[in-house]
Amino acid sequence: MKRLVIAVIVFLSLAFSTNALASGQARIEEVRVDYRANLKASFIVKGAFSRGIEEAIASGMPTSFTFRVKLYQYKWFLWPDKHLGTWKFNHTVKYDLLKEEYEVTLEERNYTEKTKDPARMRKLMVSGDQIIISPLPALVPGRTYELMIKAELDTVDLPL
Repeated sequence: MKRLVIAVIVFLSLAFSTNALASGQARIEEVRVDYRANLKASFIVKGAFSRGIEEAIASGMPTSFTFRVKLYQYKWFLWPDKHLGTWKFNHTVKYDLLKEEYEVTLEERNYTEKTKDPARMRKLMVSGDQIIISPLPALVPGRTYELMIKAELDTVDLPL
């Protein structure tokens, strides 16, 4: 089976609350792109859990991270890139104070996992793993594509 080779330029942008943006702590890392039958992207957001987000989760308030993945076909010089598609999905965590259990929903997989382990909850919240991006028409070998990944970490105002 021939392996389809495409050049992918990964442009990462991250939108956060002004505090997180100013601190420069949160960032998207470990981006991997695979194209066999489908285009798949994987990534991790590092430094995503600020004190405010941790407090909101611990209080039982549902907290979401919103991810947007955009795919463009690169054009030459002054020609605008061709937009092939946008995919938006959320990772949401709810903490049950009585059961001391996290419920994490990964919208892109239509999957929910319950865990008592805070490290597992964090990993699920910040990881995009083998997310299928299937634009129509299919990608053409030899052409250059640009993948943009943006993560929005909701700011949280806790009630007094």
